[in-house]
Amino acid sequence: MKDPVFIQQMIQYGREAGEKVKQEFSTITPQQLNWKPGEDNWSIGQCLDHLILSDCAYFPTFKKIAEGEFKESFWENWSPFGGFFGRMMVFLLQEKVKKKMNAPKKLLPSESKIEPEILERFQKHLDSFIEYINDCRMVDIDKTHITSPVSGFVTYSLRNTIKFLVQHEHRHINQAIKIKNNKNFPV
Repeated sequence: MKDPVFIQQMIQYGREAGEKVKQEFSTITPQQLNWKPGEDNWSIGQCLDHLILSDCAYFPTFKKIAEGEFKESFWENWSPFGGFFGRMMVFLLQEKVKKKMNAPKKLLPSESKIEPEILERFQKHLDSFIEYINDCRMVDIDKTHITSPVSGFVTYSLRNTIKFLVQHEHRHINQAIKIKNNKNFPV
């Protein structure tokens, strides 16, 4: 069904993610942006880079939906697993981490030094993402199913996709805030 109230809630939740990033990271140095609490941990910059990569993987589909050119494939339309995978992603990518997950290889952030421009890039990216969410106002978000950009077998409703992607923003922004609050964070 069309659900403009849900869409507005997700837009607001997305905007809150952008405000958190501005509030927490607008004054950090390049050294702080790239500092990692451990060898196997991400930096603040990598958290933001991962969010850009993850969301951008969905942008071609969002663009087709926004332009009215999206056509569900047979699998998207008939997959018996769409509801299951969607609910699973909403559960796994909650803002408050219950279980650490490994990002798929194609969505891993750069291992190179992240430049301070990532903060501006993230905000522009988030604006685009929010606009795509807004473009879904008049779409049946429960009956529209899309395929995961990571696995062609996995499908989920547009409602669940929007929800877990916005939750994912907050999840990694919270991870970045935790890095900033680490007792060894450079000053």
